[in-house]
Amino acid sequence: MRGDKTRAIISLIVIALAFVALLWPGGANYQGIGKLFSRIKLGLDISGGARIEYRVDIEQSVENPSEIVDDVWTVLRNRLDAAGYTEAIIKKTFREENSFIVVEIPGATDTAKAEQLIGSTGVLWFGQVVNEATSNPFTDPALVNEAKREKAQWLLDREGKKWYLVRQEIEKITNLKLVSPRIVEAMPVVDQNNVAGYVVSFTMAKEYAEIFKKITEKLYVPEEILNKGGISYQQALKKRLAIVLDNRVQFAGFVVAKITDGKAQIRGNFNLDEAKQLAAILRSGALPARLEKTSSGWVAPLLGADIVRTSLKAGIWGIGIVLVYMIIVYGVMGIVADIALLYNTFLLLGILAATGAILTLPGIAGIVLTIGTTVDGNIIIYERIKEELRRGSSIKAAIATAFSKSFWTLFDANLTTIIAGLFLYYFGTGTIKGFAITLIIGVIGSLFVNLVVTRVLIDSLSGGIKVKAPKEGGARA
Repeated sequence: MRGDKTRAIISLIVIALAFVALLWPGGANYQGIGKLFSRIKLGLDISGGARIEYRVDIEQSVENPSEIVDDVWTVLRNRLDAAGYTEAIIKKTFREENSFIVVEIPGATDTAKAEQLIGSTGVLWFGQVVNEATSNPFTDPALVNEAKREKAQWLLDREGKKWYLVRQEIEKITNLKLVSPRIVEAMPVVDQNNVAGYVVSFTMAKEYAEIFKKITEKLYVPEEILNKGGISYQQALKKRLAIVLDNRVQFAGFVVAKITDGKAQIRGNFNLDEAKQLAAILRSGALPARLEKTSSGWVAPLLGADIVRTSLKAGIWGIGIVLVYMIIVYGVMGIVADIALLYNTFLLLGILAATGAILTLPGIAGIVLTIGTTVDGNIIIYERIKEELRRGSSIKAAIATAFSKSFWTLFDANLTTIIAGLFLYYFGTGTIKGFAITLIIGVIGSLFVNLVVTRVLIDSLSGGIKVKAPKEGGARA
């Protein structure tokens, strides 16, 4: 009895949380019963989304530009996947001797948000600060000439307040430069020197650690020089390291220790959100080429409204037939199965709303498939109950034995489906991942519903279970 109460309380809490997730404010502006599903993000195939096209700015000296475009595609794919937009579409196109990347993001309400999700479109590189200015250097001929003489460029800092003259080639040494390094780890951490700010700690891939080491050796300035001041300090001002992203100087400071392992920090008095965003960009990969936005707008749903409507109608009819079939064949137990089926459906939708996962038409197919899984699980349990009753067990004993004997059968069957779903998610892209997500969530929910929710309901309605006696001469276990 105590176990029944515990299962009943857990079942009520879980479904209540699912409805809270569905009804939480902030969803799409749907009307009527559609408000129940307003927080579920829909894929490009159902609702369309934002579309942005970029021209990939590739230097003419690059031997294999197609590899650069492939790398850009991979970086953008990683960034959108990390943001939860696994359904986003990224396409490569080529026209008028230029390469383009087209990004289509489902559920993005405006193109500005879509650009924010894509992140930085500039190249990350490390350089040497040669000079600085507080006013626009392009209005001063002397500063413009200095840039030409130093083979450097004037760039604004992250806050747009100060200008830095930055050169890619450290100490004018050919090939001693670091452009688009691969960052294997990046995270925001509290700045020990300023508890109100954050720094971004990062680690470069091994293949970049050696050149980064050479750069820090060239720009290394002993702390005693910084403390001493005078002429040595003025000379040291021309040996500062700059980290540049999106043509903005994210960091400009002295190298006070030679970095031999590729691990360093970016200090910029970031707040937590800024540090997280920069760390996410570094983790997802630096772009190997600059992207120039050429157009932005909207993309219509890939599937026509008629196809979506017909598919939903087919799904509703299919569920309806299953509901009726279960009641006809299993009576009271069929009603329990129907309630469990609806429970699992709302549980799955609630999890989609809570996690921000995107629902596509293949995702709907995954939901329908898990409905079948839920019904299959109930049928396995019911047939066990029938067997136990035919052996002469009481209803309570038959239910307890049936659930005990069915546990490993259900567990193994669902586990294999979950493993298949994980492989689909790992190796698949786009809508395949959407299908895998709904399949995995649905199957886990199905297992919970079969073993917990169904048990509560079947115990409560056990008085109405009727099983026909076996025919004379029939098989008996």
